[in-house]
Amino acid sequence: MIASGAAISGLSGAAALIDALPVERRSNLSDAEFRTHYLAPRRPLVLTDAAREWPIRGRGTPGYFRRVYGDHRVRVLGQDCRLADLIEQLERATPDKPGPYPCKYEIARDFRELLREVEPRFGYSLPDRQDSALIPRRLFEGVNNLEIFFGGSGGKFPYLHYDVMHLHAWITQLHGDKEFVLYAPGQEQYLYVNPELPWQSSIRNHHNPDFTRYPEFRKARAQTVVLHPGETLFLPCGWWHTARSLSLTISIAFDQLGPDNWNDFVADVLAQKRRERRAVSAVVLGAYLRLIGPLLSLAEAAGAHRSKRWGSR
Repeated sequence: MIASGAAISGLSGAAALIDALPVERRSNLSDAEFRTHYLAPRRPLVLTDAAREWPIRGRGTPGYFRRVYGDHRVRVLGQDCRLADLIEQLERATPDKPGPYPCKYEIARDFRELLREVEPRFGYSLPDRQDSALIPRRLFEGVNNLEIFFGGSGGKFPYLHYDVMHLHAWITQLHGDKEFVLYAPGQEQYLYVNPELPWQSSIRNHHNPDFTRYPEFRKARAQTVVLHPGETLFLPCGWWHTARSLSLTISIAFDQLGPDNWNDFVADVLAQKRRERRAVSAVVLGAYLRLIGPLLSLAEAAGAHRSKRWGSR
């Protein structure tokens, strides 16, 4: 569970309320309950049984990956190595001498055989518009929608951020314990947002910050939750977060673009175009995306964008 106190001044009313609430753990949650109590108010949640039907759940240990995928070539700190060698290195990691992190890989490219082991995709995370033929593919360049993370004890994510383009984030823990530190939207004035990369904080060493250099960061209200094997963390769009491994960890993560965060997505895409000084492109693209939004919603009412298999429309 989390440590959380009263909401801080400066947050909007809705964000302040969510900031004051604990991150709950729920099981046997209906789709309607999820959408009403967590998706609509954009409240983080740990689901203890969302991935219960995944074949790999309960067996995705370091030994399993060493045995089944050990000869897979992965890239670590600019060098290629066997996955088995990376796991061995991460097993030796300690908080004082952490291994490389994040070691993350696109499953469809690097571990394609794993795709069917992380299905079915749970219904809470649908619909997802990222596979829609109406949305230009170039908008998702650099975004890997299904990744596997490996980390050793003490490994820390390098920066505080929210998932790019205001996508919802879903993280399922296969092995080990991972600690997440969350900051509700509305606290950006305390997080030293990078103007060139506005989904990232400019704070260096955010796990042990220099408050002389970043005095406003003291005012930010953090929530901490530890994710255990078999659990899934839902992080609504715009929630700032970072993570560190408390032991050797293996996690599966993906993003979601639905009707509820469509307008946030469009705003982020157009803001990026304006930062690139492509004003005309922003106007044209904005008009197009606003036009297809209702069309996508109509298609979803008929069952579109709800495939529980990865790579299917």
